[in-house]
Amino acid sequence: MSPRFSELNKVKVTPPTSEQWEGYVIASQFREGRWIYKLSMTEDPRKSESFDCWFPEAWLELTK
Repeated sequence: MSPRFSELNKVKVTPPTSEQWEGYVIASQFREGRWIYKLSMTEDPRKSESFDCWFPEAWLELTK
């Protein structure tokens, strides 16, 4: 089974909460029968600071 998203794909995170974020895939792992992805995201696009978080594939959508 191969990952749905590749490194540097831009994705939108849509968790069960009402919040949404966008970020870039920087890593992927197959764990416990599912793909998870590490994303690099920024809270303010005008700043160069970013943070990294892991998310399950079910919460991600490919963006342009």
